[in-house]
Amino acid sequence: MKRLFIILGLAVSSCTTSQGPSIVIRASSVSAAQIIDATHLHRHTVDEIEVVVVQQVRGDGLLTFHLNGQPMAKLAPDEMIRFYLSPGRYRFGIAPSYNFGRSGFWEMNADVSQNTKQVYRIFQSAGFTSSGGNAVYEISRY
Repeated sequence: MKRLFIILGLAVSSCTTSQGPSIVIRASSVSAAQIIDATHLHRHTVDEIEVVVVQQVRGDGLLTFHLNGQPMAKLAPDEMIRFYLSPGRYRFGIAPSYNFGRSGFWEMNADVSQNTKQVYRIFQSAGFTSSGGNAVYEISRY
């Protein structure tokens, strides 16, 4: 089955001041087969905020993105998911889709602010991506 990838270029400033260059994200959307829960993939009200999560971990395997403890989508390297949330506080989590003792579940609080597009990145902060090592995956806001 062919996977259709939409190449997106998102230019996001790495800070709120004019210091430093913009960060350019080139990512493709996840395929429909990798979506676990599509509840938030479409805007339901005008108050909902667009949230983008980009998977930047190199290596083999998929990482599962969780919203408030519930799996939402499996992301391969350089894939992104775009979804919509009402303003408020949420728990974002990340874990390997197939955990062979390499990593555990990691969570963070995310404050979704009204009228502000939110972009997050998934990255590997420690450990190994090859089998046998322990990897630590985290999510942070750009």
